[in-house]
Amino acid sequence: MKIALSQMHVIPGNRSANLKTILSTIDKAKRDEVDLLIFPELCVSGYMLSDWWLSPAFLQEVHDYNEVIKEASDNIAVIFGSIYQDSDINTRLHTKAYHPNKDGRTRLYNAACFVQNKQWLKRESVEPYLPEGIQPKTLLPNYRFFDDERYFFSLGDVAMDMGVSIESLSQPFCINIKGKIYKIGLQVCEDLWCKDYRKDNRALNTSRYLIENGADFIVNISASPWTNHKNDARDRRIRFLAHDSDHFVPFYYVNSVGPQNNGKNIITFDGGTTAYNSEGNPVLLSEKNFENDYLLVEHESLPTQTLTRKEPSSISQKYQSIISGLRYVKDMLGMEEHPKYVVGVSGGIDSAVVVCLLAQALGKDHVWSVNMPSQYNSSATQNAAQHVADKLGIKHMQIPIQELADAQLNLFAKLDEELPSSDYARKLSDENIQAKIRGTSILSNLAGRYGRFFTNNGNKLETALGYATLYGDVGGVIAPIGDLTKAEVFNIARYMNAEIFQEEVIPETLLPNEIFEFGENDIAPSAELREAQLDPMKFGYHCALLDAFTHFNKASCEDVMQWYLTGTLAENLNISNALVDRWGLSDPALFVEDLEWFARNVQRSVYKRIQSPPIIVTSPSAYGFDIRESQLPWQTSARFNDLKQQVLALEKYAPKSAQ
Repeated sequence: MKIALSQMHVIPGNRSANLKTILSTIDKAKRDEVDLLIFPELCVSGYMLSDWWLSPAFLQEVHDYNEVIKEASDNIAVIFGSIYQDSDINTRLHTKAYHPNKDGRTRLYNAACFVQNKQWLKRESVEPYLPEGIQPKTLLPNYRFFDDERYFFSLGDVAMDMGVSIESLSQPFCINIKGKIYKIGLQVCEDLWCKDYRKDNRALNTSRYLIENGADFIVNISASPWTNHKNDARDRRIRFLAHDSDHFVPFYYVNSVGPQNNGKNIITFDGGTTAYNSEGNPVLLSEKNFENDYLLVEHESLPTQTLTRKEPSSISQKYQSIISGLRYVKDMLGMEEHPKYVVGVSGGIDSAVVVCLLAQALGKDHVWSVNMPSQYNSSATQNAAQHVADKLGIKHMQIPIQELADAQLNLFAKLDEELPSSDYARKLSDENIQAKIRGTSILSNLAGRYGRFFTNNGNKLETALGYATLYGDVGGVIAPIGDLTKAEVFNIARYMNAEIFQEEVIPETLLPNEIFEFGENDIAPSAELREAQLDPMKFGYHCALLDAFTHFNKASCEDVMQWYLTGTLAENLNISNALVDRWGLSDPALFVEDLEWFARNVQRSVYKRIQSPPIIVTSPSAYGFDIRESQLPWQTSARFNDLKQQVLALEKYAPKSAQ
């Protein structure tokens, strides 16, 4: 049997474009004399569609397209991911009993659909609990930005409703290829990530059930987002499936590519399509990250030699993910061509990285840069902005804003004579006037007037701490580096200079040493809204602290203080003791003051993050819909207060190791 694995770029919501891709791939597979063609999960509609799953008209259109694919399956078998509304369940079961979705609507499956010769394929078991040709997803993820439980009915739900075992419903499909019958077990995405789902004190492993029920091989169709070292994670999960079964069978994994979004996050899908042998080892794999691919394999002569993956560096994968996300905006907004951008470039590292990413993703003709100096902007930053633009070959403009700032300052000076305000509030307002002029008066108007978009250039650390101005630099259509800490921004700048440009496009003067120190002639990060202003963050340390706070297993202030007491702060944050010393954190009083400042600012800045543009996800936990936040005051616990007193009683931080 010849099998084709179609690693497909799925455009969420664009049913007609996806159908066109599917049909053209079916035609290609027929020309290649393929017997079985496999597409990814929800390849007809896309996955991240939020409440479009509640639209009857939308669901009906997807159902109609399912039938089109079935009619195209003459002389070929096709497995594809789509939704299926089980509207004929009562007819099939010969009952008038009530069988709804959990929300009272018609039962909806996120399913693997199996067709051949214009027919829905049948299982060996003929129980009518499930429609022909339809295998519902068993495990519905309901973490991070996944919300499957909100919309879909699982195989386990069917088992509970019908009073049967999930094992009995995990039946392979029978397929006739050139007179030979194959039994194929189908899974959908999360079903292979089953180790943490439990049943009868074991993993709820449908691979095991399918094999016990006679499956000759297993197909898993996925829409599994990219995360760092995702291929290694996939391989480990397949090995677990193999070890969790008395014996194993060949396993075909087909994943989608192309970003999707949930309104607040842009999530990228990297592919990783792989064929595994009966020992659970990868023997054929796609080497195209974030791109379409089409792999052919002869099932009977599946390679036996285990392949070693070439895993790119973490920062290069994050670079690829951002590039993929930027190229997605046209699909997200239903545009035929990539949109064009105007980017506010301050001469600092963040805007330099953003403008370089855009130029690489879309081409230099799609990017303008604009520098908007006030009296506080140095010639060094203005020259740095010009240098980047010249190296990229993009149009660069300089629009001074001091006259606009002075006009507003004069207006408010008159109002200050009669309206009460504090000195601090007036000072902060005077500074933020510049940011609002840049973002609202200049950038948004340039974008609107000349048919362009503008970007949010904030990094994750600034987003966390609220170090940004609403209606100023909190704006734009997308936040390309909103999930990169400042340390990662520096790293991606170094990566682009060395690997992408192979020359100094981003000035070295913007990059610190290994403990985030800047030389006398370097340009340290600054908003440049007042004289001699420097960003208040402790780079490197605060980046690591934010990673710990937003990790999937989130650390707390109490954890951080406990690490300090045990001398394992650097070890747990994966930083050096030299960095702890560089920021003066060996002083317990300064450490506690800084920790409270950090935690308080993270919590009180929720209101800004709620109003921020979509962020491209590059970490295990991104602001937006991945991290779901409520606006609440920052409060300390009794344990926090107790640990604080213990820390303050120390004379000095004593590291346990030479981390």
